[in-house]
Amino acid sequence: MLDDMKVLSRIAPDLMADIGRRAQVLSSIESMQPVGRRALAARLNLPEREVRTAAAALKEQGLISMDAAGMQLTPAAIEVLSGAHDLSRAMFGLTKLEQALSQLLGVPHVVVVSGNADADPQVLREVGRAAAHRVHKLLQSGMTLAVTGGRTLSEMAHGMQSASPMNVMVVPARGGMGSSVETQASAVAAEIARRIGGHHRVMHLPDSLDAAALQEMMKLPEVRETLELLQRTDLVVHGIGRADVMAQRRRLSADHMEVLRRKRAVGEAFGDFFDFDGQTVLKTSTVTLGLSLAYKETRMVAVAAGERKAEAIIAACRHEKHDSLITDEAAAKRIETLLK
Repeated sequence: MLDDMKVLSRIAPDLMADIGRRAQVLSSIESMQPVGRRALAARLNLPEREVRTAAAALKEQGLISMDAAGMQLTPAAIEVLSGAHDLSRAMFGLTKLEQALSQLLGVPHVVVVSGNADADPQVLREVGRAAAHRVHKLLQSGMTLAVTGGRTLSEMAHGMQSASPMNVMVVPARGGMGSSVETQASAVAAEIARRIGGHHRVMHLPDSLDAAALQEMMKLPEVRETLELLQRTDLVVHGIGRADVMAQRRRLSADHMEVLRRKRAVGEAFGDFFDFDGQTVLKTSTVTLGLSLAYKETRMVAVAAGERKAEAIIAACRHEKHDSLITDEAAAKRIETLLK
């Protein structure tokens, strides 16, 4: 794609901006439809007149329709949508950013979505959709998929789809945490299984369960079965938290908070708090504690967005080897700055 872009820019430099804008508008309509021009212009941080011009051209080509509800894709757009995504990403620098992060973090597959999830909730939805697309490509019949909870993973779950039912077992990779039921790992696992026609197991346990209590709960067949599935999972998809935010959410003791401060913890995943270099500085009691050895044999996908999570993302990718990272532009640019 990058080579093709160079050729196009030499042949028709005056048309490149219009082509790129149309591809960008088409891609964004796909994720937000139905959407009005004003809302789309605000999302893309563009003058409304530019969006109006691009939308008019796309409508003339029969790729979008417009009504009182807003702009939507037509069936004809499906044929060009994948290419429009790639073209938009290449023209606005996301492809180069992905390549840079892949080298800096040692992650083979990186996807960067435009925008900053800290400032625009719509970006988090698009990160979730991008993660859903990547996970679907990695899934194969007979696999076990383990997922954590959180808003980003919940968005991913709602973006999952499959043309035909998939023989995939989906399990929660950690227990319950916080008060939002719909973003718990069990709820995320159930939603993914429903959307792809797979199977799922739940784990109605608090994430902070200690070892003694866990041994008692293991006597329950449904709990034991879920934890055994976790031990042989094929694919793990997880979010990444900032150490300070997760410490508050987990209501850590004053002594633990002091350890995190003194050892400069920046990130958290699966109950492990780690510093900028990815070294574990504190392990908390979770129902998945001790499963990191099992995860060495799995493919891991990290999904996190927002500029404020840049250090946590770096730490998580250094903490464990990952197959894929799905993030947003603001986090990616901050990561690039921190590591160059």
